[in-house]
Amino acid sequence: MNPQAIRNTLAVVLIALCALPAPDAPAYAQFPPLLMQNANQAPRPEPADRWRLEFHDAADSDGIISFRLWVHEESPMHVDVPIRKGESDNEIATAARDALAGRLGERYMAVLVNGDDVVITARRGSPRFTVELLRDTALDVDVDVDRD
Repeated sequence: MNPQAIRNTLAVVLIALCALPAPDAPAYAQFPPLLMQNANQAPRPEPADRWRLEFHDAADSDGIISFRLWVHEESPMHVDVPIRKGESDNEIATAARDALAGRLGERYMAVLVNGDDVVITARRGSPRFTVELLRDTALDVDVDVDRD
């Protein structure tokens, strides 16, 4: 098969895969690096100084929770939180806090509240930001993302 035929076949397969339903996420979120070559072209949600992530229920399967973070006038960042079957909502929230804090650095503070919520706050002088849930593939884990 020639290279052009391979590229065309791959494109058809990727488009077909994107037509599959993805719970709580737009279809393009399943393959962000492939289908959103320039994520800056996506519409930016309204930023805030503080966001709350609420995690509900234990994981009935392994999976990944993916977030996109938009810091004012910067390129968006993707953060993946791996989840293992049997992890509680408190363990998932702790893993999410650690992953988000590591990615955001010193300009933002991510803390656990009530064990199963993560609150992310812009430190004084830091730009406003947005947090989006792209996908949640762990069964029975629900994530709510809200301005706080």
